[in-house]
Amino acid sequence: MSERPLVYLIFGIPDSERRTVLFDLIEGGIPPSEDVLYFRPKSENNSPFDEQIEALENVSVVDWEVSDSKVSHGPITAAPEKIIFLAPGDSDPADVAEALKAWISHNDCELGRIITVLNCSFLKEQEKSRAWFDACIHFSDVVLLSRRESVENKWLKEFEARYRKACYPCHIELVSKGKAKNPAAVLEPEARRMSLYFDELIPIEEDEFDDEEQPEDLKPDRYIERNESGQRVRPIIEIGKMLP
Repeated sequence: MSERPLVYLIFGIPDSERRTVLFDLIEGGIPPSEDVLYFRPKSENNSPFDEQIEALENVSVVDWEVSDSKVSHGPITAAPEKIIFLAPGDSDPADVAEALKAWISHNDCELGRIITVLNCSFLKEQEKSRAWFDACIHFSDVVLLSRRESVENKWLKEFEARYRKACYPCHIELVSKGKAKNPAAVLEPEARRMSLYFDELIPIEEDEFDDEEQPEDLKPDRYIERNESGQRVRPIIEIGKMLP
């Protein structure tokens, strides 16, 4: 294989149509000739769509989890062109991002895109969960709005306007019954993230800038940064406490 495997990550809480979206992205956005390795979260119950995903001839499955900001998984026997991690639905987005970056580097892969599948009904009912979704979207290139049954158009417009006003570059679109308008476009490896954590930045001399003058793109990611004790400077709320 001449090119490094492309790695994708999907954020979202359980019952957000994540696996439906995943099946659609693989079936509609990846040629059958390309092998796909699906990292299935070990801590979650199986979904009916897991069987459909595993039934695809070009897909291999391995269970995984995040432990101490590191990826832990079962044995890998495939040599895929595409690798897709489904983040555990109750995980800390910063822990997952940190673990994924280390895994990508260690396995000589390349980040394709990070996708958030957002349960609109849940967010509307649980406004306090917005801080968790903000963290997911901070790392994401694409946000797919799902579970909109109880959400009016006004709410959707206000949701998108909030991120546009804050100059988030991510692409935001609706999904219908777990299907994106153009799965191949969703998987296009073009960075549209607010975060620069996964980007390769040009190194500069440490004394070229004072701390107060340091450009934003050279500062530690606000969700990844740790203090001297090893704790996150900006901890993310525990979404698991809000889930049904």
